[in-house]
Amino acid sequence: PFDGGPSLALIGPEGQVHLLCNELETSAAETSRADTVHSYESLGFSDLRPLPQRYASALEGMLETAKPRGRIAVEGAGVPLALARALGGTDELISFDAALWRARSIKTDAEIETLRRCAQATAEGHAAVPEALRAGETELAAWREVRMAMEHFAGTRIPVAGDFISGVERTARIGGPPTTRVVGQGDPVIADLAPRVDGYWGDSCRTYCIGEPSAALREIYALSHAALERVRETLRPGITAHDFDAPLRAMIHEAGYENIIHMGHGIGTSVHEWPRLVPGEEAVLKPGMVLMVEPGAYRADVGGVRLEQMFLITEEGHELLSPFEIAAEIPVV
Repeated sequence: PFDGGPSLALIGPEGQVHLLCNELETSAAETSRADTVHSYESLGFSDLRPLPQRYASALEGMLETAKPRGRIAVEGAGVPLALARALGGTDELISFDAALWRARSIKTDAEIETLRRCAQATAEGHAAVPEALRAGETELAAWREVRMAMEHFAGTRIPVAGDFISGVERTARIGGPPTTRVVGQGDPVIADLAPRVDGYWGDSCRTYCIGEPSAALREIYALSHAALERVRETLRPGITAHDFDAPLRAMIHEAGYENIIHMGHGIGTSVHEWPRLVPGEEAVLKPGMVLMVEPGAYRADVGGVRLEQMFLITEEGHELLSPFEIAAEIPVV
């Protein structure tokens, strides 16, 4: 409600970076490597012009400083009409979304270290799950303890995405937030934890059972774990996302189960980044990509299981960044 427009980075041909944000974000922006930071008053009231006008004035000041030459390429998916007009109108802009996705997919050494820390945050959350899950308590009660463990690790409040669901019906539907549903004996629990730490996202998923699992749940868990083991045998540079996805998907389908979502995705400053590991995606896996791989199997009469870890593609193959192993048998809590 206090933004006149999106926070904006203008990058010059020699790599100069200029940032535009509201005054609440100025201190964070100044910790970056930006050459200049331009801000406008948003929460305050000494400037009573409409927020879009304050934003436009700050943008004009940034453009005067940066002195861009020629046309400006933009991430089209994130440029609202008011910003497009301020930059000279849609006819003067070039979309470079696909090129940006490809560039973002190859991580720098600094980004990889940050993602390791994000992966550690997910490990802290999963370490809290067995103690947090109790029959007779709600999903939300358990989630409180899991989230607290990740925030304690981060040292501050953090955004957390993902899923925390229990029971046959909910887990068969793949995802959703924690609710007041009471967890019962024999329930599968999908804990997909995705915390944002230092501007980057972690992701992970493990599946648990409250008390003794059914034979069918043990079977579907063993299938998902076998798929994850195959990931470790096949994930490498030079193959396409489609060719990586296909044998895993076939393995699950041939066993009588389905996985109607992606087999994985890139991760970084967004929780889901290009490429997606899905049928038909011809993106070639390259060294420096950080990928979440999450084979899962779902069926209405059994429930769902998903197992997810973070991998770095290397010249030789891959490196597991998630600092936790996934048990061969479903963990019973």
